Amino acid sequence: MAGLTRGHGDAPGPGCDPRAIVTSSSSTARWDSRPGTEQDAVNAGPVTEPSMWALDRAVALHPEGEGWSGQVPPHWTPNGAAHGGVLFALLVNGIQRIAPHPHPLSATAHYLRPTAAGPVQVTAHVARSGRAHATVEATLSQHDRPCVRALAVVGTLPAEPACTELRPPPLPAPDACTSIAPRTHDGFMPRDYPHDLDIRLDPQVGWLHGEPGGRAEIAGWGRLSDGRPQDLVSLALMADAFPPPIFDVVPTTYVPTLELTVHVRGIPSGQWVRGQFGSKAFNQPYVEEDGVLWDEHGRLVAMSRQLAVVNQRDPA
Repeated sequence: MAGLTRGHGDAPGPGCDPRAIVTSSSSTARWDSRPGTEQDAVNAGPVTEPSMWALDRAVALHPEGEGWSGQVPPHWTPNGAAHGGVLFALLVNGIQRIAPHPHPLSATAHYLRPTAAGPVQVTAHVARSGRAHATVEATLSQHDRPCVRALAVVGTLPAEPACTELRPPPLPAPDACTSIAPRTHDGFMPRDYPHDLDIRLDPQVGWLHGEPGGRAEIAGWGRLSDGRPQDLVSLALMADAFPPPIFDVVPTTYVPTLELTVHVRGIPSGQWVRGQFGSKAFNQPYVEEDGVLWDEHGRLVAMSRQLAVVNQRDPA
């Protein structure tokens, strides 16, 4: 455990006691299946009633048959296919509704085929349930064809921050960073990139200024445009909300995800997350992408890895 510290923000915390990890990870949440209990509300995820928050409306699920029905809004379909992050959030919403423990600790989604705007169906079932952890499988389908399949481990997140050597990247305040919104009109991002996202990158990212730097690394701030507070459902979206770092190396506007894994390390608070993403291997057309997210208070909340396909375009 040498080098690991527990702390917030850029300031190092005290040395992390391995005994504290054992104690905190041994806590369990017992599932109370009685209707109307507080535990039911915890596992229900975003409500199905009309919400003031755009993301909650986008990932709302309504009971139907053996699962739920949902609706992918048209503005969440850049390049004609649904945004992978919002599909992941829909699945996490379904997983939380039946999970016998309150928190998704790890979730992996495989994208089988593109999903269009319009009705979708989500089904989920508990594959295995134990005292401390459970495994949940979920599928998102459209027109009776599976589009995304996910496998998640659920449990109870420790209250203490994670012990980690990772520190949030030094960034200017969000107002001093560069919004990607104007980039949707110069060929680097789809013109209809979801307007519900407010992503602001470090001004030093080269492709923002038409001068790719040749390093597949980006950092920046992200939030929901309407100011919705972050939670575990929005965290699933934010893990896939930032532009691919390969943009700074390869001329492309479309990098669809084949597989995405997110490890949740804490419950976020506040509106903003600070993200750092990078790619260490690229063999055309496949690229991996590693990401880390901190909440606006500097607490590590998620780590991600995905495999994606790079569709190159003619630089001319």
